[in-house]
Amino acid sequence: MRRICAALGLAGAHGCTIVAVGKDASATGFPIVSHSDDSGPSTTDVRLVRVPRQKWPKGSTRKLFEWHIPYPRMVTSSLGPAYEPVDGQEEFVPIGEIPQVEETWAYWDTEYGMQNEWGLSIGESTGTGMTVGWPATPDKPW
Repeated sequence: MRRICAALGLAGAHGCTIVAVGKDASATGFPIVSHSDDSGPSTTDVRLVRVPRQKWPKGSTRKLFEWHIPYPRMVTSSLGPAYEPVDGQEEFVPIGEIPQVEETWAYWDTEYGMQNEWGLSIGESTGTGMTVGWPATPDKPW
């Protein structure tokens, strides 16, 4: 048994784990959502960044960037001061654009948006299981 536990301890984590606590299970009566960010052998840009609420000119576009895991995950002046270039960094080159809404709400960001200024939160759990997508039927609704 000790050998099995030791071997499992050597295995690297390559997925994230989500944790959710309902309001009836928390001491405060508030729900809690969290998750781990297990990047395996890669280093991760672990900054928690506040992206400010912004107003955009009508007809403007939202630039899309390639996702980088290590620091810096993003270098752009379009997402607020925390992502602006420092120490000679150059802004990332966008890989595309989509139409931008006229106002965006502030949000907390790590490797993706976590919670907006209204408290709407998101978490994710990476799973490598292979699933089959078949249509639901009355006798098999799952």
